[in-house]
Amino acid sequence: MSGNKDAGLPGIFCALAWLHRFTNAQGQIQVCCSSEEWDNNIRDADGAPMNIVQGRADEEILNSGFMKDVRRQMLAGRWPSFCQRCLVTEKTGGSSRRNQENDHFRAEIPALLAETEEDGTISARVRSADYRLGNICNLACRMCNPSSSAIWIRTWAPNDGGRTAALEAEAGIRYDWYRDPAVMEKLKKQAATLRHLHFAGGEPLIVPEMIDLLRYCVDEGFSSAIELTYNTNITKIPQALKDLWPRFRAVRLFCSVDAFGELNELIRHPSSWKTIDRNLRDLDRNFDAYGLKEVLVMTTVQVYNVLRLRELYDYLFENMTRVSQLPNLVDLHYPAYYSTQILPPDLKKSALRGLSTLLDATNERIKKGLIRPDCAGAVETLKSSIRFLELADHPEEIPKFARQVEGMDAISGRSFYRLVPELARLREFIDG
Repeated sequence: MSGNKDAGLPGIFCALAWLHRFTNAQGQIQVCCSSEEWDNNIRDADGAPMNIVQGRADEEILNSGFMKDVRRQMLAGRWPSFCQRCLVTEKTGGSSRRNQENDHFRAEIPALLAETEEDGTISARVRSADYRLGNICNLACRMCNPSSSAIWIRTWAPNDGGRTAALEAEAGIRYDWYRDPAVMEKLKKQAATLRHLHFAGGEPLIVPEMIDLLRYCVDEGFSSAIELTYNTNITKIPQALKDLWPRFRAVRLFCSVDAFGELNELIRHPSSWKTIDRNLRDLDRNFDAYGLKEVLVMTTVQVYNVLRLRELYDYLFENMTRVSQLPNLVDLHYPAYYSTQILPPDLKKSALRGLSTLLDATNERIKKGLIRPDCAGAVETLKSSIRFLELADHPEEIPKFARQVEGMDAISGRSFYRLVPELARLREFIDG
């Protein structure tokens, strides 16, 4: 079980609460990306959410009363309210973000604990930074929204009477915060102490300011100490990045691919499978030349793809040598109506049967030595998805899912039920 991964650490210690800075697509400063579905905004003394455009120093953010309280809770063994994703992941036997970050920063943890004062005050040195560079994206994925992809604004606003865009404008929410010269200057100053820098979006690989920041790190001699990681839809890889990446300590790509072929195009509209296939093969072929340390395929398990994962497993197994030969599965928690837990009993049994068969086939490939040892750990994510599916039942969400499919099909001009006819009867729940 995952609890053993953090044996010897006090409470539910998570290194991110000590050395991490996370800024979401709207510029809001939050605890981490894994808790975004809950109220995880870091707040000032007046209870107001902090935003990166306010120009606050790292010391003020990490030693705010809010963050000191978070650290005290963790050391006392109490899960903060917004840490539910890690809590559920660990309960189902998976490796949570907390587990992974503690492992990543294990060498620094003794010093972090030794420097922590009784009230939770720490020596604020940012070693890890995660920046969601606005909502500029070239895709409009079905489980997404305008906060993560500006493309959705064109179709989302008419559907909600324009309320989303109007309310965000009224609240002063800015998705272009990373274009503010003062903000970028602060990011550059922070680069001197960074050991890990993560980008997501939107789609980070198409943001010029991100490339400019990498050039700065290279020119100032910081890049050799920094590990770069990205969440990317892997539809576009600028040549400038291929040239810059080898100058960094390591580069890891977490490629969001949710299915094989046409089904991925439907979920991640309007992506082209031909383009994704070409780019994955390019990364596989030029793995060392691009300075890559890891390329993982990250698959969000949801109603859309839970019956069609075998095709993606076979594609990676048959075609990849350096890119991961197994996808890393991540269970969708929100929006709840896309969660696999909404399936009615017979379809849930079918999904579980398919996942169990896939698990057996994958274990057989591992046993025969057909899958690289460094990929084998991903089988645990498959086990976790099985347990997550079994954990709860939420059939009350089916009507909302069926209505979403109807609306999304109309927008994209593609038919989900044509690709996965086994789920076509969920349409009967619309008026249920």
